[in-house]
Amino acid sequence: MRTGALLLSLLFWQAIAVAQTSDFSAPTRMSAKLNRVRIIGKNQDGYVVRFSGNEELIHVYDNEMKLACARTLDFKGGDGSLQQILLNKTGASLIYLHTEKKQTLLMMQPVNSKYIEQGKPLVVDTFDDRHDLVDNNLHFKISLDQNYMLFYYPVFEGGRIKSMQMTCIDRAATVVYKTYVPINRPEKDMEYAKALVDNAGNGYLIFTAEKNGKDNVYGDDYFVTRIDKTDGKQTSYTIKCEKEIFGEPQFEMDNVNGALVFCGFYDEKGDPADAAANGFFFLRYDAPSGVVKQSSYTPFPASFMSSLTGRDAAGMSNRLFTFNIRKALLRLDGGALITAESVITDKREVVTMSPSTMSTPYNTYRTVYTFAYNDIIAFSFKPDGTIDWDAVMRKKQLSEEDAGFNSSFAFINEKDKVHFLYLDEISTGGSLNEYKLTSKGTTERVILFGQEEKDVYIIPKLGKQVAPNELVIPSVKNGSFRLVRVQY
Repeated sequence: MRTGALLLSLLFWQAIAVAQTSDFSAPTRMSAKLNRVRIIGKNQDGYVVRFSGNEELIHVYDNEMKLACARTLDFKGGDGSLQQILLNKTGASLIYLHTEKKQTLLMMQPVNSKYIEQGKPLVVDTFDDRHDLVDNNLHFKISLDQNYMLFYYPVFEGGRIKSMQMTCIDRAATVVYKTYVPINRPEKDMEYAKALVDNAGNGYLIFTAEKNGKDNVYGDDYFVTRIDKTDGKQTSYTIKCEKEIFGEPQFEMDNVNGALVFCGFYDEKGDPADAAANGFFFLRYDAPSGVVKQSSYTPFPASFMSSLTGRDAAGMSNRLFTFNIRKALLRLDGGALITAESVITDKREVVTMSPSTMSTPYNTYRTVYTFAYNDIIAFSFKPDGTIDWDAVMRKKQLSEEDAGFNSSFAFINEKDKVHFLYLDEISTGGSLNEYKLTSKGTTERVILFGQEEKDVYIIPKLGKQVAPNELVIPSVKNGSFRLVRVQY
């Protein structure tokens, strides 16, 4: 899988419109022990936010955006390590690691709406490894309807991964199945392993084929092992892109049509020294058997490339260098909406003046890293894989030495349209803008609000859709946290 870089010139169009309803919580000072924030979701208690760092803190905001609960989690025994929070209608289940003798236990602790423990914790799974090793390598995947949770963990032996330990539980913490998928591969080969779980509880482990001995790079085949919910039986098959993959491909479960979707950009040229995307591949497989149901490879239309670059695409190679897929939204008819974003990371040397004991100062240099998050593109695919329509949404976000923390966009799917919310400028003086993209491919750009007037600094990429018409986004400004809600 390969990526490249090309800076495209951008044109902007802007329109001011009446904002959707936006609400803000009161500012809360963040402890120096906390350095991460995550929106967990919404239940009958309100909006649940998790703060992490040297301690774990939970905030719950009611429908009026007032802080209804703030609780620091203190696990029994003092050696808990929070892995996941699964919301119930009211309260939640905390999933954490606990060391006991020579084993590491995965525990589930029910809590009430105030996040106070209710009853004794349940043992979900056990691992014959140290706590820190499990903490670093245990992963989770939750089904779309939130009814099943799949844990997967590599079992190491002699510097290799012997197998993948996979355990699926339901909302009552009942183990649906526990199995081991044979791997016998070097640890590095499993860096990009992914797992899915469908709404019926069937699990899927997906990982790359072994390296090609000729060029020492991974091939474009992926191995899939399916674990059947009813009897734990394993079925294995291979899915394959016939062209060189550009960037990271996407894997999605189509619960409506019982399909595994494999899609992404492909590179027709296949030259490692000149990697770029020529088009889009869209593959659908029968999820239980791995039989191909639909396969298509579509070059980027010349009209789309002309719209994106502002140049005549007739004499161009029609290739994208900086775009990677960000969102894949499956349609009920078996088609899909795919969105991608242009991201460029660069560095430059900056001259700094240094003092000297001599009469003439001398120059030194420091490296400055810059992060550019630019245009968003979207493609709607029909069930047969052909393009229904495409769209280009202009934006230009540039920042330094921040890993693009406040860049990119938040995403919400609302009936017959989707919304992309982003900052027009990466500073506290920027405005929160949005693109409305309809099911027909038309776009409209509007300004929601200016950050200075609301005293916020939005982190769009950490936003989360919590209801059919609601999106909540965290804001951190001068060490204070606020929760921002946008309703449609």
